[in-house]
Amino acid sequence: MPSFMLKKRFFEQYKSGKKDIELRNVQPQWKNGSVGDAAVLLCGRNILRKTIVKIHKGSLARILLDVDYRRIFPESNTIFDAVDTTREIYPINIEFMAFELK
Repeated sequence: MPSFMLKKRFFEQYKSGKKDIELRNVQPQWKNGSVGDAAVLLCGRNILRKTIVKIHKGSLARILLDVDYRRIFPESNTIFDAVDTTREIYPINIEFMAFELK
C-alpha cells in the first residue's frame, strides 16, 4: 500500500477533487504499487484514502502524452508550467510513475 507524503496545496487539491494523479520518481517503494491497491495520502495529521486505478511509467514526456497535465498539476496554465513544476520537485529525474487515483 503506497503512502504519499504531500505538501498542503497538493493535499487540498486531492480533497477538493481538482487533482487525481500522483506523479513520483521511480523508486523501490513506488514500484510495488499495483492497480487496485489502496493509496494513503498524508499531510501532517490529515489522511485521505484512495484506490490506484491505473499506473503510467516512463519519461515525463511519455506520461504527459498519456494524461492531461492538469490532472497532475491543476494550477498549471500550460503544459510548460507543468514541466517547470515537475523540474522544481525532481530536478534531475528522467523516469516517473503516475498513479491515477479514485
